[in-house]
Amino acid sequence: MREKIYILLFIPLLLPPPLAWADYSDAFSRSDNAFLHDAQLELKLRNHWKYLKENEAQPKAVHNAWGQAASLNFRSGYLWDWLGFDATYIRAIRLGASDNFASRGLLYDSGGNRKKADAHGFSKFGQHYLKMKLGDEQAGIEVKAGWQELKNVGVLTTTDRLSRNSYSGYSGSLNGENVRLDLAYVTKTLRHDSPDRLALQTQDQRTIAAVYTGALSYKGDRGRLAYAFGEAKAYQQRHVIEANYSLSPHWRLSSQIYGSQGLENYKSMAASKRSFDDHAWHYVGEADWINNGWTQKFAAAWTSAPKQNAVGYYARPLTKNSRGRFNSLTSAGKDYTRDKELALVSQTEFEIAKGIFSGFQINYGQFNYRNKPIRSGEIALINRFIEPHPALKNLSVFTLFGYGWSYKNNKETPLFNAQGNAMRSPSLSAEIAFEYKLNLFK
Repeated sequence: MREKIYILLFIPLLLPPPLAWADYSDAFSRSDNAFLHDAQLELKLRNHWKYLKENEAQPKAVHNAWGQAASLNFRSGYLWDWLGFDATYIRAIRLGASDNFASRGLLYDSGGNRKKADAHGFSKFGQHYLKMKLGDEQAGIEVKAGWQELKNVGVLTTTDRLSRNSYSGYSGSLNGENVRLDLAYVTKTLRHDSPDRLALQTQDQRTIAAVYTGALSYKGDRGRLAYAFGEAKAYQQRHVIEANYSLSPHWRLSSQIYGSQGLENYKSMAASKRSFDDHAWHYVGEADWINNGWTQKFAAAWTSAPKQNAVGYYARPLTKNSRGRFNSLTSAGKDYTRDKELALVSQTEFEIAKGIFSGFQINYGQFNYRNKPIRSGEIALINRFIEPHPALKNLSVFTLFGYGWSYKNNKETPLFNAQGNAMRSPSLSAEIAFEYKLNLFK
């Protein structure tokens, strides 16, 4: 019944403005062929390499994937100032891969076994949807129906790899001057590393009928506050609170709270499939300082995710094959979201020259298990380059090289040696991404 009520919320948004039907001649005159005249066609080229060497859950393993993608993103103007159509086509090719490549989320695993021979490129229409609007950015309504990317819409989001996640369903937004309401109802998903259209699933691969979600946000002159709620039908409910406030031109405070509650289909899964027993919460506080080219960020976080006889954790995905909204600094190579884990983060960045940024991030996490302190962390060198020259203003480069230390585990639960101590597990990680965008209609 709840999802039916949720869909009904879209009906007023889907109805076209009555005046659009009042006089066809006036409507065509006003549109002035805006469907094509205001259209944009963007070509995006992306080269992405991700590497990890670790031995947390098995003997030493290398996770390596490298690919190149080209995407065409068409965005139409609006017929009669209210109806349009967008589409995105992606073609990705494999440049390199090892066994375990699939964990990097770049290439298609055709066999499902993470073997090097199964690493392939893919092609797909990541987006194709009708769009409708009434009003403008100051006060208006926008609705989309079809396959679409959902970046921080309710409790869902997407990710940047060679392509992005997309979802099949409906989304809509209602915005006033400072307030915005977002709604979405989705039934299928398209992963960022696959051309296959997939059902939303539980972790034991039972089909979930739909995910419905919404968010209410307020944006003021010095801060922003957002609350989001979502439910994967009969599986999990999720709550998200995100807030930030600028104390001065140099200081900003932020906080995030993420929570999940297991429902009947979640609680009926085997314990080995659950990331927590009943509920999981992740609390984050951040402080940012910006001055003379320097940016310094600090974050502290705490997680509560009880699980009997094991270490529970807050899992970012709401369902299998989806991406959950998560904008915390505690997400790096690892997610520091284990039960009773205290996480500390420091990120320092300096603009060396116009468009060239360099810095490092330090993550540290600690929790107790069987009265033993379990520690993990990372140190990563991060560089960003954004070309300031007008001819190459849409060129960007990102690099990351890092060393980490963690512990041998079985689904986050530590494994102990004969002396009763947790076994350390070092790791090396690297990532390089080049991206260039070009508007072909201008």
